Amino acid sequence: MLLPDVPSAEDILADQSASRWIKDALASALVRDPVDAANDAMILANILDTRASRMLFAASVSNGEVVP
Repeated sequence: MLLPDVPSAEDILADQSASRWIKDALASALVRDPVDAANDAMILANILDTRASRMLFAASVSNGEVVP
């Protein structure tokens, strides 16, 4: 099922404003098994999200902000 607000792979690859990193990752994923690529992408997204959250938390603690 395609979501209407999600650009296609072709749209991203043709978009001059898209980052080189995402284009490289997408091009690499398109030649793989789509289920394996999607699973790996979810794992990567979780790792990066967790890293970002930890870095934001550490920054807020070092700035003396109150964390709920």
